[in-house]
Amino acid sequence: MADNPGAAENIFPAVKQWDSKRELVSGATRLSGSPSDYTVYELGALRGLNWAATQQSQNQAKQTDNGAAAGEAADDDECSIQNEIYNSIAQMVFDLSKFITRGSISIKEISSNPSPLAALYEGTVEGDNSVVDRLNDNVFKLAVPTMILLTGLWVFGKWRKGDVREVWAGVGWAAFVVIAVSAFLVDNNYTRVVETADSGIAQGNAALTEAVLGGAVDDIEPPCDLAANAPQRGMRISSCAMYDTLAFRPWAIGQFGDPGKKRIEYTGTAACDFGAANGKRCTDLRVRQVMAQSITNFDYYKKSDTDGGVMKDKENQYGELRNYIAREHNSRFYEQWSGDKPGNRITMGIYALVASMIVGIMVVVLSALTLLWHSVTLIMIILLPLVAIISIHPTQQKLLRGWWQTFVHSFVLRAGFGVILTILLLFYQLILPLPVPLGMQLLMLLLVTISVIMLLKNLLSGKFSPQVAGAEDALGVADAASKATAMAPGLAASTARTSGRVAGTTVRAGGSVARGTAWAVDQRLFKGKYRGKMQEKGWLGQSKREQNQSAYWAKEDARVARADRAAARAANNGDNTPSSQSEPDQEPEGQDPASPRRSGRVSGSSGTRTPQPSPTPTPSPAPTTPTPSPAPTPATPRPQPTTASPRTTPADPTPPLPPTPAPRDPRGPSGRV
Repeated sequence: MADNPGAAENIFPAVKQWDSKRELVSGATRLSGSPSDYTVYELGALRGLNWAATQQSQNQAKQTDNGAAAGEAADDDECSIQNEIYNSIAQMVFDLSKFITRGSISIKEISSNPSPLAALYEGTVEGDNSVVDRLNDNVFKLAVPTMILLTGLWVFGKWRKGDVREVWAGVGWAAFVVIAVSAFLVDNNYTRVVETADSGIAQGNAALTEAVLGGAVDDIEPPCDLAANAPQRGMRISSCAMYDTLAFRPWAIGQFGDPGKKRIEYTGTAACDFGAANGKRCTDLRVRQVMAQSITNFDYYKKSDTDGGVMKDKENQYGELRNYIAREHNSRFYEQWSGDKPGNRITMGIYALVASMIVGIMVVVLSALTLLWHSVTLIMIILLPLVAIISIHPTQQKLLRGWWQTFVHSFVLRAGFGVILTILLLFYQLILPLPVPLGMQLLMLLLVTISVIMLLKNLLSGKFSPQVAGAEDALGVADAASKATAMAPGLAASTARTSGRVAGTTVRAGGSVARGTAWAVDQRLFKGKYRGKMQEKGWLGQSKREQNQSAYWAKEDARVARADRAAARAANNGDNTPSSQSEPDQEPEGQDPASPRRSGRVSGSSGTRTPQPSPTPTPSPAPTTPTPSPAPTPATPRPQPTTASPRTTPADPTPPLPPTPAPRDPRGPSGRV
């Protein structure tokens, strides 16, 4: 049964690149002219790329176009259910790669349009009663007098302070915003500006693509053969090149074996209605079978005089093709073609899937970034009346400056994405047709993809975009788009290190699961009894709350230790005068083992230092004979005691000795000398 337009074509529409309007089409579409004016991809998309299998032996297929008559099965041929299963598995994998290929080609074509979001522009920024016009008439124009009044109050305040320069700068800014924004929004001038910029970028990228890709495909073979004077030839051949290398050629190798890598000569006498008579396309056996297995856009709207319509015509074409292959080719060729050796098809299906992911992801990333910044341009135009209202006030200049920087940045990035995409397609178009092993092709594709990612990062860093002084993205539109854009190179580069990342994630996940399991067991069975021990051994970390508690109690222990040392010194001095200088706050280098710990868990030291008041001196017992205190002398530094004294003053009835002068601590409040 020949393929009709399917789900992939309706999900991912194509672009009429052969037409100046470049409209989006899904499914079958009417084509003008002759089939030779279009590539095979434009004629039938991915239809017909099915690995055909037949249970008829070569002797049966040689008899007639319809094969052997009923009941005339050959003795050496039996129905193989195993071949049917393997062919179905191979086709299922290959269908997934076709779906990815169709999506990447479609998104690439859409992003190459001058205005890919034209449908969103209708009613928003285009038309007599668009959203921008309503905001301009009902919001901006009504708010301008109020903002001018507020600006006048600001000017009056600055004038009273004598800031004449700021007064004139503010008045000039307000006048500039009102005049410039009004001129930009009146009479749909903003639509003309955007269309002119989009058209210029599209024409520049198309000219570059035509110059680069057109020279690389002068002698292109089917299925992408196209006349030299065809419109948008470079862009159209680039789409067909992805179709050829990611879908058509893997299918041909799986269907015909090694001969399917290149064009297979067809010498039959069947009529050709899908290309120029006696042209390269009509004499290529691969293209002829694809056309026999698909309903092309021309076939879809064509009436047939045969009973059963177009489908019956396709069935007859397939019978004629099977009879031709059985008569003109050897048994090894026929066995591969008939699906008797399905292992090769499974391998090609996997290869096509991997290649479509490597090529498709990068193409989709660049195309999606282009569409993203198209949407940023659209949002900037819609928000302009609202931004301009606030920006009239001189203190809010940063809003309009940020709007202008984002608006220009969107055009620069879109132009850059088009250039990078053209370079990427050029390398893909040069690598994929090379007569090298398929594994080497995948390696070269991967290396080129990584190189393009490095080039893309320089563009995303904003090196080629103008920077406006005092700009601020208060609305967050540019920031959100930039974050999404910055993630794109990592998404594309992940294809090169997927296995490593998966392995690392598995190890980290295993460690997390182990720690979580240990915590759950201790919490459920032992009521948290062994949690502290697991933390000490490093098997389980502390929560944020536990870390804060540990830091708090460490700080309290240090404060109590400092107070105890100060009280002990005052008791040893034996006078009623305060100490010459309190000990500055510092982190304890070692705590007294006898001092109680407030928490039974592992605690860390606090990094903050809070000044403590000088301790109140403890009065000593009055001596029997008063001894005058000597005059204070310059203090000399003494070593810091390493251990804390007991917290209680020892009861000693012996009169204290005359107090010695307290040394001066050379450190300041910050802990430095």
